[in-house]
Amino acid sequence: MERYTAMGISKNNGTVMLNEYETQDTLNPALWSSGQFDSKLRVALLKIAKHFIDYLEVPAKIKDVTLTGSNVNYNWTPQSDIDLHVILDYSDIDNNVELVRNLMLAKKSIWNNNYPLKYRDMDIELYAQDDAEPHTSTGVYSLLRDQWINEPSPEKVQVKDADIIAKSEPFAYMIDNIKADDPNSIETIETLKQKLKKFRQCGLQSAGEYSLENLAFKRLRNSGHLERLNNLYKQAVMSDLQQGLTEGGERAYNTDVTSMLRKHIHTDQRMTATDWKFLLKHMDTIVDPRGQWDHPGRCTLIPSNQITMQNVMYPVYGIDDTGHAKMMQPGQNYAYPGRMVFEIPLTSQSYKNLVKEIETWNQED
Repeated sequence: MERYTAMGISKNNGTVMLNEYETQDTLNPALWSSGQFDSKLRVALLKIAKHFIDYLEVPAKIKDVTLTGSNVNYNWTPQSDIDLHVILDYSDIDNNVELVRNLMLAKKSIWNNNYPLKYRDMDIELYAQDDAEPHTSTGVYSLLRDQWINEPSPEKVQVKDADIIAKSEPFAYMIDNIKADDPNSIETIETLKQKLKKFRQCGLQSAGEYSLENLAFKRLRNSGHLERLNNLYKQAVMSDLQQGLTEGGERAYNTDVTSMLRKHIHTDQRMTATDWKFLLKHMDTIVDPRGQWDHPGRCTLIPSNQITMQNVMYPVYGIDDTGHAKMMQPGQNYAYPGRMVFEIPLTSQSYKNLVKEIETWNQED
């Protein structure tokens, strides 16, 4: 008997199946009731859309505000995003539509990073969509008019897991085998991202959101492969850019910093608040609880003693405010006795040299 996907996550012969490919009997009850969209939520989403429109700062008339994706269809899951689209004519902004599209994608990324809005644990993702862009989703709802543009059908759709796996596995293999220290990794990743984009778009254009290509893309997203690919790209670009900032081949860090960190770790002479301020400024440190996730390849200060290295693709040397230091490896979790952890990512030779100097203790220091 061939196995078909069902809603939720299940295991089959020890393999986790990421199943969101069989339609539900109803629309998501968190947003819909008897076929009607929640009126209070509609007002709240339109308010968000208005702020997003103001943020775009473009001379274009807004033609509609729509919802698309799984939450206006019968293939929703509790993890589905709320895809909120502002519809406008890109050509009203500039005749170079591709340039405008890239601008809108950049604006989308910045907005969603700065304003990670949620409704009942569902991410609210905003996007400024060109009016000329074809609707690939079988469900599209106008919030502005409070009516369907494309009303989906509750007819059951089932897709075999084996077919989805067969489509996605070649991409998963390629992503898993990208080496962070490969000098050609930037070109490799950019080529692979373009292939993935065309792969998904071809499926959407030919068979819609239930195409094998789109479902394979979702499987790669749910398995963490797309996030890994983006993290690898960030790391590769940061490493490449950092090499261009070296002084005399490799940056020579202030001997005061090296000596201060040595004593902090190897003796009972702890760094003072003034020392920490000097360190953070000299090392161009970013203070952010998301650390390497959002700032790959940069020195970061984590205001916590609990550090996760999940989805970090390189070792990181961590030093807390009590003088405890350790080399943290990708995929592991770490706890420190202190209240905060200073991170040095081993993404360049200069950082590797610095850590080596810090760990080398000489009583004369």
